[in-house]
Amino acid sequence: MQGIIDNPRACLSAGLALAALLLIVSLLASETDRLGLIAFLLRFTHVLAAMIWIGLVFFVNFVQLVALRDAEEAAHNALHGTVVPRVAWWLRHASTLTVLSGLVLLVLTGYLLPSLIYGTSVFIPAAKAVVLWTAVLGALAMWMFVHMYIWPNMQVVLGLRTGDAEAKGKARARVILFARLNLIIAMPVALGMIAAAHLY
Repeated sequence: MQGIIDNPRACLSAGLALAALLLIVSLLASETDRLGLIAFLLRFTHVLAAMIWIGLVFFVNFVQLVALRDAEEAAHNALHGTVVPRVAWWLRHASTLTVLSGLVLLVLTGYLLPSLIYGTSVFIPAAKAVVLWTAVLGALAMWMFVHMYIWPNMQVVLGLRTGDAEAKGKARARVILFARLNLIIAMPVALGMIAAAHLY
């Protein structure tokens, strides 16, 4: 058991195995249609990836950037060598998985191309549609910030792309700006997604 506790990947695998077991038990106990099951699994993937993405947005803004600002040079270099690249990797991939699973979920739930799945249009209350599509646009903006601004500038800061001290300073300022913009947009996006699924 200690070997699992000491390894975060093993903990994640154990958690996913327990979730799969719970899913199998619930499927055996009820009759679930195939489309409903696919939509459920996609929603689970979407929510899990979004939790990681939003969690990292908070981590970057409230922990990582503060630690980097206050760290002495040796600690600063250690963080840039170990923590920051891992955070950037997870942030990029969690954001992409969130957007892709959300896009497929929009199709399966009838918000996008409803005739493809249901053969006809699907009634969606106007308030629900406005809230959801506003949240979708916000999420796409957040994704764009990660891939078009944060990651390219982070590569300069980490030395993965060439840049002198001035270029690194400008890149660092852009990373901070777009990390803060992601933080500002994260709450309305989360609120809109949850409201569209549960309020209407």
